[in-house]
Amino acid sequence: MSDTTDTIEAPGPIFEAILTPHRSMSRRGMFIVFGVMAAGSMLVNGLMYYLGALPVIGFDVVDLLLAIMLYAMNMRGGRASDVILLTEDGLTITRTSPRGRRNQIAMAPGWLRVQLEETAGSNPVLSIVNREAKHIVGTDLGEAERRDLAEALKAAFARLRSPRFDNPQTRN
Repeated sequence: MSDTTDTIEAPGPIFEAILTPHRSMSRRGMFIVFGVMAAGSMLVNGLMYYLGALPVIGFDVVDLLLAIMLYAMNMRGGRASDVILLTEDGLTITRTSPRGRRNQIAMAPGWLRVQLEETAGSNPVLSIVNREAKHIVGTDLGEAERRDLAEALKAAFARLRSPRFDNPQTRN
């Protein structure tokens, strides 16, 4: 006699989106820009030293260090992400900061809705709302991407509320 156990597989996600900030420059490109900036700075500093304008050299060095620090902060900000996962059990929003800290928000699926708040002169604010809370998502996205995400979330919530059952007995 064999022991057979029926395993119930958990259904896959209804919707999943991974949102990351757009960065147009790679890490290699950033180092190339740093090299060009340093070479230009050395050229200007050599000329200022030759002309005897020594205080300009200090300002130029501070300016170069500030630019490198700001570029590095911008590139580090690209490591942040939001993951929106919708299953039959609920919605989970996992936010990862640029430093790698994770914050997870779970919402019950029953009362979920998408809210796109229009404000004149700025990008719309995209929120996922239920009875208890309102969570803003897609802060790093542009206007068109926010609208696309809002439509995709609305369609996913509609699929969640009206499931299609696959009954083999009713198939043709």
